[in-house]
Amino acid sequence: MRIKVFTAPQLHEALAKVRQDMGPEALILDRQKGRDEQGEIIWNVHAALDSKDVPQQVSHANGHHEHAAVSPVVQAPSREADITLDRLERIVEGLGHAESDRLRQTLNNGSERDAFDHLAKLGVSMSYAFDMAADFSQKKPLGSHNIAWANRVTPFTERSALVFSGPSGCGKSTLIAKLAAHYSMKGVRVVLLSTDTERMAGLDVLRAYANTLGIPFLVLRKATDVQKMLPQLQTAQLMLIDTEGWSPQRDTSLKRQTDVWNTLARALPSDVSYRRFMMLPANMDEEDGMQQLKHAVASDMTDIAFSKLDETQKPGKIVNWSLASGLPMSYCSFGSEVPEQMGWLNAAALTTLLSKQYRETNT
Repeated sequence: MRIKVFTAPQLHEALAKVRQDMGPEALILDRQKGRDEQGEIIWNVHAALDSKDVPQQVSHANGHHEHAAVSPVVQAPSREADITLDRLERIVEGLGHAESDRLRQTLNNGSERDAFDHLAKLGVSMSYAFDMAADFSQKKPLGSHNIAWANRVTPFTERSALVFSGPSGCGKSTLIAKLAAHYSMKGVRVVLLSTDTERMAGLDVLRAYANTLGIPFLVLRKATDVQKMLPQLQTAQLMLIDTEGWSPQRDTSLKRQTDVWNTLARALPSDVSYRRFMMLPANMDEEDGMQQLKHAVASDMTDIAFSKLDETQKPGKIVNWSLASGLPMSYCSFGSEVPEQMGWLNAAALTTLLSKQYRETNT
């Protein structure tokens, strides 16, 4: 087992270093708040990673190392192994409770401790709940100091091309339909595009919305299609691009579509704002979302958007996803009504969301 200490002025920054260096499999052993030589607050996070999670390396005669896949040796679990695993699980559970109690007790007063409990109950990680507890207890907008907020899309003043990517069934097409209807009714010239060409009926939903709204619908099957359809995009103020869903275990579609997206980005005029939105459904398991984000960051996503906020009891996980990825929060969607039930996330909206959810779960 590899154990390492990560240090940063803020707790969430130290935890981000853990995730970046060791990945999501890392076990947080301890978190300690102290002061450096200049008297500034410093956080030390002790993290461990099982050796089985570290890639094996093969040495060659030239001195270089390459990662090599190691075939696992399957053995029947022994009684000693079961006992060790049970003991480790109890230790981890105890560390989690001890860590929560330690953070909670360092807060200034009872209202801040209640706020910490509320945020943690809604799925905000303990370190982020600790950072936000004071603002939440005073009903101040959350995340003004640590969460990044995306710049609003303003197609009236700046032409925009927005790519929406994410797992299958996350609600990309629904949000795009909502945006298309919303802006079309306001007089914005909208064009819908899709790279979802490999999935059966992948184009049907958005094509139907385009026909209803009376707006163009273009299909991008390959990179060479981009030049052919540029004339049809010349007058568009808002280009909304739907994509094929993907998963970390099946990311071939992501790689294939990325080439099309890159070609489109290079071909668009300089006055078009080009952005890529990673979309995650709020009802997704948090760790599964973290795995998605690893691939999303590698694909040059610029913003993070959330759907299905009405289908989870722990909306606080969207805070963890945004801070872990470093992507600024943008759109949110809840429900299937078009063009209603969507909005733009900011500090005030996030505070309202978490406060409303807490009230509903405690009535």
